[in-house]
Amino acid sequence: MPVFTYKTTDRGWAILSTGASLIILLVVSVWGFTLISDWMQKRTWLNTASQVSRFTQAVKSYTGRYYDTLLSSATTTTPVTVTPAMLKNTGFLEQGFSETTVDGQAYLAAVVRNATNTDQLQALVYTQNGAALPFLALRQISMDITSGMGGYIWTSGTATGAMGSWTIPLLQFGISTTQGHIAALLTTDELGAARGENDRLYRFSVTGKPDLNTMHTSIDMGGNNLNNAGTINAVTGNFSGDVAATGNITANGTVTGQNVTAGSNVTAGNTITANNDIRSNNGWFITRGSKGWLNETYGGGFYMSDNDWVRVINNKNIYTSGQVRGGSVRADGRLSTGEVLQLDGVNTAGAVCSPNGLVSRDATGAILSCQSGVWRSGQVKFTTQAYNIGQNVIDQYIGIHAYCSWTYLFSAPLGGTQKVYSDGNNGWRVTNTPYNGYQTGSSVSVTCLNLPGAGI
Repeated sequence: MPVFTYKTTDRGWAILSTGASLIILLVVSVWGFTLISDWMQKRTWLNTASQVSRFTQAVKSYTGRYYDTLLSSATTTTPVTVTPAMLKNTGFLEQGFSETTVDGQAYLAAVVRNATNTDQLQALVYTQNGAALPFLALRQISMDITSGMGGYIWTSGTATGAMGSWTIPLLQFGISTTQGHIAALLTTDELGAARGENDRLYRFSVTGKPDLNTMHTSIDMGGNNLNNAGTINAVTGNFSGDVAATGNITANGTVTGQNVTAGSNVTAGNTITANNDIRSNNGWFITRGSKGWLNETYGGGFYMSDNDWVRVINNKNIYTSGQVRGGSVRADGRLSTGEVLQLDGVNTAGAVCSPNGLVSRDATGAILSCQSGVWRSGQVKFTTQAYNIGQNVIDQYIGIHAYCSWTYLFSAPLGGTQKVYSDGNNGWRVTNTPYNGYQTGSSVSVTCLNLPGAGI
């Protein structure tokens, strides 16, 4: 049987081919990674250019709006510095706009007078601080800036335009920055055009340019009408004629006028203040709740807190030189008069009355009081009563009287002891006794006075 033998002469070539393929793959990978890295870097620079363009456009619009103000402040060598904060506060730059580039460079702008035409302005946008950019980045960014003339600072003290299109000393703008920073030039013509755009009022809105629809001075209509307006928002309004509204008029502040006339109701959610009278021709002064009228200066007034009583605020007094009239008048304290008390009601003594304690008068003017359900006269009427006291009487009780006194001695007054006295409760007693053998006549007389209220 024959034996076949094979030689593997290409094994080495296969290994060499595989190694070469791996090397090529590695080279391609490195090259591809470099391309991707370069592409990402350029995208970052493009984003920076876009940011610079937005900031430059905001500076341009700001300068156009405040051209005269900036012109009065700037000189040919002393700039007015414009910052991102200023642009945000005036609405030319979005509040969320970053004030630095991705490399930490801060945006600024210097506005100066043109050295040749000193009544015109020019400006330079530039960056400060942060990480310095390489020349390749500066060249790329400057070419991608779309607002103003893009440039950069590579040579110390000089701003250079994209592709070397222009150069300008930084001292001309009164500023300084270091190598590796961005610049953008706003020429006199550009700022003049911005000023012109700012002077025209556009009929239609322009995206990104709200300033074109904004007035910066007074507008004189020459006596013509302003018709078909929607909402009018204003700080103040001055009218020499009438103001008419078919709907509501709402004011969050003060409404001031010579006269205010309403054909229907006037409603206020808060205070109504008048420097003169508040009058009602044919209506009431109406309040609700426990409120009424209050004098703020002196703290007095009237109010009601229930269905029965009109009350005085802070318990103030009521004063009038005229009359105070009512169905009845009650005083919880003392009732005083500075003149006389006039009783118009006339009653008759002895007539029935109620309740006890009433006071009246009769037809002659005599005072009557209601006592035990009967009108009684207030006149004082008295009676007298005489007693004849015999001899040898000791402490004889003669009754209740207002006062008693000896009035007469019968027969010859021979002497003796005679006493007439009260026991302290209007009860009177008498004594008639001998003294040292002497005695009065057959009797003596005692006369007593009886008064109402004295127990009688």
